[in-house]
Amino acid sequence: MGEQSASRMQGDRYQHLFSWYVLLSLLDEESPFASAFVEHPEAGAADDVTLHPHPGATVASRYMQVKWHVDHRALYTLEGLTETVGRGRSLLQKLFASWNTLRGQGPVEVWLVSNWSADPELGGYLQGRDWRLTEDFFVEAPAGRLKAARSRWLEHLGVEWDVLRVFCADLRFRLGLASMVELEERVDERMRMHGLRQGPEPRAIALDGIREWIEAGGEAKRLDRAKLRVFIRDRGLLASKTDTPGVGLWIHGWARRQWREPPAVELDWTPHFDRDTRAVPTEAVWREQLLPELREARRRLASRPAESVIDFRGKVPLSVSLAVGTCFPEVAGDRFQVEQATRGETVLWRSDAKPTQRQLQGTEHESAPDAMDLLVVFQLTGDARPDVERFLASHPRRFRAVLVLEPEGGPHDGAVGSDGDAVAFAVLARERIRQARVRWRTATTHLIPYAPAGCCLFLGQRLNAMGPVVAYERTAAGGYVPFMTVETG
Repeated sequence: MGEQSASRMQGDRYQHLFSWYVLLSLLDEESPFASAFVEHPEAGAADDVTLHPHPGATVASRYMQVKWHVDHRALYTLEGLTETVGRGRSLLQKLFASWNTLRGQGPVEVWLVSNWSADPELGGYLQGRDWRLTEDFFVEAPAGRLKAARSRWLEHLGVEWDVLRVFCADLRFRLGLASMVELEERVDERMRMHGLRQGPEPRAIALDGIREWIEAGGEAKRLDRAKLRVFIRDRGLLASKTDTPGVGLWIHGWARRQWREPPAVELDWTPHFDRDTRAVPTEAVWREQLLPELREARRRLASRPAESVIDFRGKVPLSVSLAVGTCFPEVAGDRFQVEQATRGETVLWRSDAKPTQRQLQGTEHESAPDAMDLLVVFQLTGDARPDVERFLASHPRRFRAVLVLEPEGGPHDGAVGSDGDAVAFAVLARERIRQARVRWRTATTHLIPYAPAGCCLFLGQRLNAMGPVVAYERTAAGGYVPFMTVETG
């Protein structure tokens, strides 16, 4: 039973990958197709993904059935297409029923798409250029095995030759399609061609969208170019534009790295950081040396063109990313592009990305009524609460209240799927922190981040008019210590 479930899951994944591959063709400006369906409600067995032309186009609508096989123990044959299992219908009967229902709507093609190949006999009747049956299949007086196979098809479907001929002319056998890995590569190639992100995470976002459309049903399953573009934008699938005028800011903290384009400003802080021990500079070093260097970088970059984007690169602690953001605030018009590693893929996030509809859930409680400080735990990609509880136990009277912010569904490594998510979380976190400061009448905010560096950068940009914010770093032993204080006005 477990193997059957795994096979079904693989089949669904293969079907949805192929569907996304087909849907992306709608983005072609010269595509003859105006819309598509996933699991078309009227297409019978040929419903997995369909394409429908613009009015006046000379192409037929395409209705496709996608079949996945976990191994290659067999091939498609002329006889095998008529085989039935139990009391069910054969594959040929299912395709014929779909075609017979749909052909009244206009020109149609019914496609069988599968990773299984055709045997030499069936394959000999398939055209390599367009997956049609060759003219030899339609000879008036067939002989040999073709004669036997055609007679079996006629009897099996219960039709005359003139009907079978029209049906077979509309069949397409796209057999021997790519393996799962190869199909993923083809999907990535098509996504790249349309300026989209590639890799496991963007593909997962696309496949989640297909599943959501299918579950919603009705018009949700119908896609056109405009609807597809909205989905791509809202789910953060657009690749960062590399042709935007920009200037580079490199800060080396945990380690030194080199990137392709030379920076306008480069700060080497590696003598003050040690990744193995997680040692960070003292508050005095930060205040007297590093913060002035960061402010000088801000001054040097102030003459950049107004439309430019700061390309920030560096292996630094989360609190440093937060501090960079506070030094280059959003209200001053500063915009960032930042390299972000997520689930094995490195992408470029932008601070001016359109926020998604993701939500933050917050829990807060009073800790010490006489205290004046607020502790904020900003946890998106992991659960910091066990360490925070130990931290609070060692500071029993330090904080008036504790606010924990995390995404709906809880923190996990895939919680932030795009720069749009990161911007949404930063905007919401800023507002929740502001409300908590007013509610608890606190003076200083203490912030423990457990989030992608890009999120911390974008949050820092929005922490204006928050008073002093103390940023914490995690120690090698698992606790948290204050690292720096940034003044946000």
